[in-house]
Amino acid sequence: MKSSTKTTLIGIAIVVIAAAGYFYVEGGSPAASSTLVQSQAGNQVGTAELDLLNQIESLRIDTSLFSDPGYLSLTDYSVQIPSESVGRPNPFAPLSGTVAPASSQTGAPRLP
Repeated sequence: MKSSTKTTLIGIAIVVIAAAGYFYVEGGSPAASSTLVQSQAGNQVGTAELDLLNQIESLRIDTSLFSDPGYLSLTDYSVQIPSESVGRPNPFAPLSGTVAPASSQTGAPRLP
């Protein structure tokens, strides 16, 4: 590749990277039209949370689905789950009528 073409491509790459960096830093978030709190230029704490809360507040749910004849014709086929008896209060306690194991021995077991 010729030296002048290489220099031109490097210059274009630097300009593109600089422009992308500028738009990333300066133009990262659009001006929020907050209905809860208008954030001031010096107050940047909590703006993301306020923006999210404003988005949630502006949601409108269409409830006409619940009055639709197709929805009203649905049938519930759920099965009632019977209650089960609860187990022992302490599942790790020894069972009544059994012998508790001997105290643990230290070291390897001896063979006869």
